[in-house]
Amino acid sequence: MFDAGLTLTSLRDCLAHIEPVQLLGMELLKQHSAHSQGHWFPIDIPRNQMVNAVTELVDYTRRCAYAAVQISHLTSVPLTSVPILEFGL
Repeated sequence: MFDAGLTLTSLRDCLAHIEPVQLLGMELLKQHSAHSQGHWFPIDIPRNQMVNAVTELVDYTRRCAYAAVQISHLTSVPLTSVPILEFGL
């Protein structure tokens, strides 16, 4: 069996230290509060910024979907050293 040298604890610690993705669209929404202007969406964002933000969001969504498909094809790894108290029957 492949041994990457990772334990469950080290994997959890590694994943916990990953910084959240900074997407331009989310930053624009934070900067231009739509609700304070009485609109559903900000209307004072330049078109090129809006196009870049939407393009980035679509690309990010596609990459996440691709990663989810790749993860779904991984073989299962039994976690024999992790006690799951909920299934103690």
